[in-house]
Amino acid sequence: MTTKKQIKTLFARLTARNDDLVVKDHYIFKVPYLVLRPMQHVSRSISIDRTSRADDPDFSWHVGHCFGPFRSVGGFSAESFWLPRGKPSRWSEAGFMETAVEEIETNILPMLRRVQAIEDMFRIEGVPRSHEYDGWLNHYPPYRLAIAAALGRWEESLAVYEDIKDTHLRMTSWPRADYEKASELGALIADGDRAGVASLLHGWEDGFVARNGLEDIYERTPFPLELQQQP
Repeated sequence: MTTKKQIKTLFARLTARNDDLVVKDHYIFKVPYLVLRPMQHVSRSISIDRTSRADDPDFSWHVGHCFGPFRSVGGFSAESFWLPRGKPSRWSEAGFMETAVEEIETNILPMLRRVQAIEDMFRIEGVPRSHEYDGWLNHYPPYRLAIAAALGRWEESLAVYEDIKDTHLRMTSWPRADYEKASELGALIADGDRAGVASLLHGWEDGFVARNGLEDIYERTPFPLELQQQP
């Protein structure tokens, strides 16, 4: 199957050519992945997973918010991408590295670089994404609640909270933890505690950064919520 050495060799070529890329190791699986810097509230990354065939790499890109308390590597789902048909697509094929670098630099990195702000997660263009990505982003209540709160969409976040309030009390397994944390955030929203909401989101973001060893590329910035003029 795909080896760490193969992944590191390809990533080394990419980081040598793109100064906004850094290699990190997944803090649980210890597998290298690429992350774009700087990182503020949104994580953008590329990974290569192992497949049942040793010669076939499994490429994915990831985009996700950093202020959710449970995700390890940012991204709602692993969005697969493939090398162009008719070109080398296996590690053993001559020209594979060049093909992979060209595809990533031509199509994947420009898309990821356009994702700068939280709202940009909703506007990904030019690279196919799955219904799963859109589902997490638009329909999963704990994520909807956190994102709406961070953007300062108070009424929207309050409506989501009212729909899921205390739902976790009826759960016995996943996603109970997600909903429990969402209720913690929702209670602050219901109280109109903007400072408390911002503090909790920053705390979740700090935890994400620490778990993944991203301190060297992280830029702490205010959430849109904090920049709004209060009524």
